[in-house]
Formats: sequence, structure tokens, C-alpha cells
Amino acid sequence: MRKPKGVLLTALLSGAAMLAACNGANNGGFPGPGPTSGPTGNCGGPPSSNKLEVLNPIPNTKSAPPGINNIYVSAKGQLPPSNQFDFLLSQSNGSTTFTGPFTGISKSQIPEPHATPSYSNAVYYESAIAGPSGSGYVIGPNQFVSLFWNDGGRNCNPHFLVSSFRTKK
Repeated sequence: MRKPKGVLLTALLSGAAMLAACNGANNGGFPGPGPTSGPTGNCGGPPSSNKLEVLNPIPNTKSAPPGINNIYVSAKGQLPPSNQFDFLLSQSNGSTTFTGPFTGISKSQIPEPHATPSYSNAVYYESAIAGPSGSGYVIGPNQFVSLFWNDGGRNCNPHFLVSSFRTKK
């Protein structure tokens, strides 16, 4: 009879820890003031007017290099000023981290190979994979990686899958 209670308690504590981790890291994984209460709903997806597209690593690739440092995206037009957009990055080994906020870059800064935006006059951004407080988070080899949209300014739960890829063995 005790075993089912232990399993239930473990499941409840794991869920609470995951929510706490999301709550504390919704500031983009970087130091600074975080939300003071738990997440309030889902984050939704990227602003539809911007048609955000991941360029590198190429979506659905099976040969991204392990240990990549940035996610590169394009948007149709500038992202809203003072946004706190980033990604929740989740590996198949169970490791997760929030990426840094989107920083404007030039197209020439995107490593090859990369996808091409489906629209003209794209604006380019990178989002660093630094992990919380520069923890040295590393994407390992042979990992399936999912990128979920996060709006760190809204204190919400990232659930919208934007892109995924697999790293080389």
C-alpha cells in the first residue's frame, strides 16, 4: 500500500519542481528579477505578424553539431521593442534551459548551413544557449532537441513547439 503513495508523492514533487524551474527561469535564463508568483497560463506562440522562423540549426535536421551556442531566427519585421522573448530548450536526455533574449544580428553572422526565410526583407536574431547565469549548458551528441516559445515578460508556461532538431552522434 505504501508504494503507490510514494509513486504519487514523487510525481507531485517532480511536477512542482518543474513549475518552480519554469517560474524562476522565465527571465530568459539570465540573472535579474524573476516573477514573484507561479506561471499564469500558456505563453502561446510567436507574434503571428512577425512570422518567426528558425534558420540554424535547420529545423528537423538530423545533423546539428553538439555543443552549439546559439539559435538563429528570422522575423518579418522588427520584434516588439522591450520584448522578453526566448526559447525553452529541451533535450531528449531530460535537460532543459532557457535561451537568452533575441539579439539583432546581420545575415552574415548566421553559420552555414542555414535555412532561408520564406519572406523577403527578413530581420535576423540570435538567442544564446548560455543557460541560467552562464552555467555552461551544453547540448550533447545524439540528442533530440525541442525549442518551445517563451515570453519571459508574461510569466507563462512555454508549450508552443517552434522547431526541433537532432544533434550528430
